[in-house]
Amino acid sequence: MSFEKALAQMKAQNARKPKPPPPPPPAESREATVEAYRQFTHVFSQAVYSAAVGDPKGYAAFLDAEPAREDLGRALHDALAASRFITPDHPEWDTVMRPPTADEIKAREDDLKRRAGVKTNKALYKGVGSVAVTLQDGQIELSPLRHRGRGAWEGIRGHEPRRLPASVSDAELGDAVTAAIEISRNS
Repeated sequence: MSFEKALAQMKAQNARKPKPPPPPPPAESREATVEAYRQFTHVFSQAVYSAAVGDPKGYAAFLDAEPAREDLGRALHDALAASRFITPDHPEWDTVMRPPTADEIKAREDDLKRRAGVKTNKALYKGVGSVAVTLQDGQIELSPLRHRGRGAWEGIRGHEPRRLPASVSDAELGDAVTAAIEISRNS
């Protein structure tokens, strides 16, 4: 039997098999990120579906390097409120829910270096800490991340996410985020 004939048979067999149902959509959530550089703290919202990406129409705040706990918590509450859950049928799906291009990453890092007053990525990322924040089902989850280099982040082994009620005060949320940033910086 030729390869073409075998391939045609396999395709015909697969066409007769019932298709499995599509997986259910992910549970709706909202996400934000806090990046604490030595010179400032950047809080921004994410666009979310099964993954999260920076939302070009989202919330972004630049705070002092060590902001007041209430200001940090308030900015994070605002970022979570601005986060968007974007489904595949949303008109902006193709423009928002995609990985950033190399040019977009470079432009973002150039802006951050300008704000920090540094010239290199090494200087920018020295001593940085980051916290991924998710709001789902009335709970805020804080996950400290470790900087892997070149703007990449990973979870920290041995550190479970901290959960708080969505009704947490700005000051309490700011305290929890500050503690998570210290974990991120020291891991």
